[in-house]
Amino acid sequence: MSDRDSRSLHILKPSEYDVRKIRRAKLCTRKKGKQRGKRYKDIVAAFDIETTNVDEIERSFMYIWQMQIEDDTVVGRTWEEFLDLLEKIASVLHKDQYLCVYIFNASFEFQFLRGVYRFEDREVFAGDRRDVIKFEMFDHIEFRCAYHLTNMSLRRFLKQMNVADQKTELDYSVYRYPWTKLTDEELLYCVNDVRGLVEALRKKMEKEGTNVQTIPLTSTGYVRKAVKRSMDNYNRQQLHDLLPSYDVYLLLREAFRGGNVHGNRWYSGEILHDVKSYDRVSSYPDVMINGEYPMGPWIEEPQKTLRRLVELIKRHRPFLMRIALTGVRMKDKYEGCPYLSRDKCRMIKGGRFDNGRILEAEYFETTVTDIDWKIILDQYVFDEAVIFDLLSSKYGKLPEQIRDVVKDYYRKKTVLKGAETEEEAYQYARSKELLNSCYGMMVQDPVKESILFNDEEGFHASGEDPRKLYEKQMKKTVLSYAWGVFVAAEARAELWQMIKEVEKQGGEFLYCDTDSVKFFGDVDFFDYDLEHQAASIANGGTAFDRHGVEHPLGVLDLDGTYKEFKFLGAKKYAYVDMDGKLHITIAGVDKKIGAEELAEAGGLEAMKDGFTFRKAGGTESLYFDEPFGIWHSPEGDVEILTGIYIRPSTYTLGSTAEYIMLLEYVRELKYSDRLMPGLYERNL
Repeated sequence: MSDRDSRSLHILKPSEYDVRKIRRAKLCTRKKGKQRGKRYKDIVAAFDIETTNVDEIERSFMYIWQMQIEDDTVVGRTWEEFLDLLEKIASVLHKDQYLCVYIFNASFEFQFLRGVYRFEDREVFAGDRRDVIKFEMFDHIEFRCAYHLTNMSLRRFLKQMNVADQKTELDYSVYRYPWTKLTDEELLYCVNDVRGLVEALRKKMEKEGTNVQTIPLTSTGYVRKAVKRSMDNYNRQQLHDLLPSYDVYLLLREAFRGGNVHGNRWYSGEILHDVKSYDRVSSYPDVMINGEYPMGPWIEEPQKTLRRLVELIKRHRPFLMRIALTGVRMKDKYEGCPYLSRDKCRMIKGGRFDNGRILEAEYFETTVTDIDWKIILDQYVFDEAVIFDLLSSKYGKLPEQIRDVVKDYYRKKTVLKGAETEEEAYQYARSKELLNSCYGMMVQDPVKESILFNDEEGFHASGEDPRKLYEKQMKKTVLSYAWGVFVAAEARAELWQMIKEVEKQGGEFLYCDTDSVKFFGDVDFFDYDLEHQAASIANGGTAFDRHGVEHPLGVLDLDGTYKEFKFLGAKKYAYVDMDGKLHITIAGVDKKIGAEELAEAGGLEAMKDGFTFRKAGGTESLYFDEPFGIWHSPEGDVEILTGIYIRPSTYTLGSTAEYIMLLEYVRELKYSDRLMPGLYERNL
């Protein structure tokens, strides 16, 4: 880096930065009522590194680092310079004072820093192994992950905040060394990441009325704080009585299941025409407002019989049970969306499966709610059932305080849709994200071992007793884990109602994903919508847009009609819209690049097992935890310590042997038996 480069881009060398600016900076205001703990300087700062990948040894090294401290950009080329700067900053901070520095993806930089700094358990906070949320250095500097705060890419975050310094482009295939003279364009790429991040974070804090002392660590933290504040006036004893015991929590964990995603095996791998797709408006918020949840203590039922289940359902009582079923098979062998998930069943014997769903089994055990049980009875018959554990509660609405938070986010999102100003666009995106976070908050596991890190053991679980962890969490929580489990179950039940409505009206179910259904045929959802609209109006689950049009939660919205549609399994589908444009949704594949790549290869015809996405497969990270040593490059020796080597990745479409065998059977039956009743004759 030449002096000309430094001057033209207003860059400081580490030795040129005046750390007295940090000492003189004011401290942030604390959270109300909090008088102890860390004190943060009212400074927004960011840190980032750029690395060179050494392909022949699959290692990488840092060749430049950049740190933005408010308006000052500091750039260095060695770790020694960086550590020296941090020591100087730490020396001007008092015992309880901290400088907060954001890193967009803290896990990446941490993997390199662990090779030059000795971390202790108390200094690292991780959500999971290699998922670093924050870490400390030199007792006074706290690095936080900005991705966890924003839940979006840096490029998207900078665009959303409309800051001056946006991301530029850089050719990562070029080998750059700590001594390489960088062009102005290369330096601009490096510094814009930290400059833009500081601008965007400061702007975000100003809009929210927060600072580095009061802003949450993660995006869901906003919702948790809002819900906790809203529950301040809720009867604490009443809440305590609602919270499940640890043993009930274990049943709830077994019963918890996410969204229902599945493709109809009778159509897998075929190009289908004139397919309709309907979405439920804000499905999870809808069931949180309109649904009912366990709102009483869990009581063990002495009579563990099928007759007792019938009685509990008639009395509208929620229940949880561990049950064993023998001789299970589907009522209708043509049903395209089997409900029982292989992953949520135990001790399966003699099973036959449809892409992870049980078609039939000689025996298995599972844990379900009353909501799941009713869907199972809709789809399956069995020879024998043995109930091991059965607990019941009573149904009621979620606390009004929690529902008010959800309603507020929905109203703000609805009125701001079609934003006309930068401020409206920001508030719309934020309200949408907060609304979506409500569900994530509800299903967060209250028993999560701390993930620690030190040089000797690396990332490791804390070894805390799960029961004690749960009891500790219950003393400060305002949420029953049962509510989250039943939110997910209610949403699956609504999806099943959509599928049944399609089949009842002679349509043909093709594919579903959490809150959407794709199908053949003309289906009128008027009665479904009328029922859900009435419930939303009665419970306050409606909002008006900027044109005064009312939008109730839970009604169905035509997402689109596809000229062509094809799927190969869950989260693997593509379609051609009415304008002839190809779209894809394949887990692990970039939607835009992947659609272009598939179109070049022949479109939906090319989408089959064995097809490889080479451009859209993204990248994969190889972690190396031990120092490599000296790499003798053609331009000089480089010391390579710990780090991450990022290489291009491909994605090849494929199915399990089990699923392939099932589809062969399905096609043989479908194309040979012309007398199959009803649904599948139109495409023979």
